[in-house]
Amino acid sequence: MSESLQPAALREALKQVIDPEIFENIVDLGLVYGIDVAPDNGVVVRMTLTTPHCPMGPEIIENVEKTIAAEGAASVDVNIVWEPMWTPDMMTPALKTQLGIDEEEPELKIELPPPPPPVKKKKGLLSRIFGG
Repeated sequence: MSESLQPAALREALKQVIDPEIFENIVDLGLVYGIDVAPDNGVVVRMTLTTPHCPMGPEIIENVEKTIAAEGAASVDVNIVWEPMWTPDMMTPALKTQLGIDEEEPELKIELPPPPPPVKKKKGLLSRIFGG
């Protein structure tokens, strides 16, 4: 692997690629699953899209290829995978917070007033006569 092409640096460079529908970068969205750099500086990016029917998929792939090539890759292969399927859980915690998607919903604590005391039953005529 070349000293100049490191997966971590390429991952950082891919933060420039924005999903045009969500307006956030593909790394923080959790779309990039892996980056491999071959000894000949060929780069393979394994990633997914938010949905198999993503209309912006070709644009995103093209931007990934351009970004990695600009970093000095001899070749770029973008492998789109569907396992695991993308979910919002794959976003970084910071992005979830920014988008208002908290990992845990706050537990609502509602204090209810105490129940009223039991109502004393009036005795009917028969229970007053025969007891009860």
